[in-house]
Amino acid sequence: MRLLDNDDVRSVLDMRGTITALRRAYDDLRDGEATYVPRIDMFAPTGRPDDYYQWGSMAGVSVSYGIAAVRIKSDVVSWQGGTHEKYCVRPGRYCGLILCFRVTDGAPLAILQDGYLQHMRVGGAAGIGTDALARGDAATLGVLGSGGMAWTFVEAIAQVRELTTIRVHSPTPEHRTEFAGRIRSELGIDAVAVEHAEQAVRGMAIVATATDSMSPTFDPAWLRPGAHVVCVTRRELGDALLDHADVVTQLGIHTVPHGADVPMMEWKAGAIASYVAGRPEDRRRIPAGRAPERGAWPTLLDLETGRVPGRRSDDDVTVFVTTGTQGLQFASVAGHVLERAEKAELGRRLPAEWFLQDIRD
Repeated sequence: MRLLDNDDVRSVLDMRGTITALRRAYDDLRDGEATYVPRIDMFAPTGRPDDYYQWGSMAGVSVSYGIAAVRIKSDVVSWQGGTHEKYCVRPGRYCGLILCFRVTDGAPLAILQDGYLQHMRVGGAAGIGTDALARGDAATLGVLGSGGMAWTFVEAIAQVRELTTIRVHSPTPEHRTEFAGRIRSELGIDAVAVEHAEQAVRGMAIVATATDSMSPTFDPAWLRPGAHVVCVTRRELGDALLDHADVVTQLGIHTVPHGADVPMMEWKAGAIASYVAGRPEDRRRIPAGRAPERGAWPTLLDLETGRVPGRRSDDDVTVFVTTGTQGLQFASVAGHVLERAEKAELGRRLPAEWFLQDIRD
């Protein structure tokens, strides 16, 4: 049994490896050699008037990696000023874990901190979606956001397209300036920080929005013909963009479909299937998940198998939403990490017997 922290994971996982692991996962899914459980959350009141406890889980299995994994996270959450804030124990600290098991004998294999891998798997998916839908000659990128997720989007898109120019906007001037400087120094791509979101979007071949915003981050009227848009969550996109786009695709199934006939299930913040504890006055603090006005979008698997068409012309505006298949992503990327961590003898070893028992479960 191996315990890996974020530094251990970072030392053996780069974006090229992440994309390789994810492509392998989706090949497995297409061939029936992988599956996953959609995300489900639980909420409970904290006893305070301005926040709520949120527990989330998602799971997946990859036969080719021989790994079953469950990712769990434990947060105190609040919704302030149009953003989704969270922490564990105290602000600035978080708790997310990936538990890995070997499918051949059920043995517990590892516990991984999820922070670095979480950003990488979402960014890698953004790269795969961009590769599938963006114009082949797309060389300019507009970025909304300057956090860890935005960085992995830039890394991944730079893996699948030859970028020459990047514009970055985020609300805090020093953050966007530092982010643009990091792009120039680490990726060698010309990058500039801009004051307004419109400056980051207008005229760019690819637009990536990677923020914690609970509302649309840009006006689709700013998009040029042929632009490709990729986002972290549906919340960052407005209905106007979805009506404007020629092709909209999502990674896969994100959660139990809204309105499914499941006892006690509700759809809360982010339209995640949830089980909620609390009195009526407590529960009102949690934003309700809006029922989708459209049917489910086609998935990456639909696109890759030809069940739905992708880009038809250079002027098509395309959209890729990187939600769905989370459990499978954690299983496959964690499997990739564990193969390398074993060779490098990384992390702390824990006796497997600590996690086994002689009482039948």
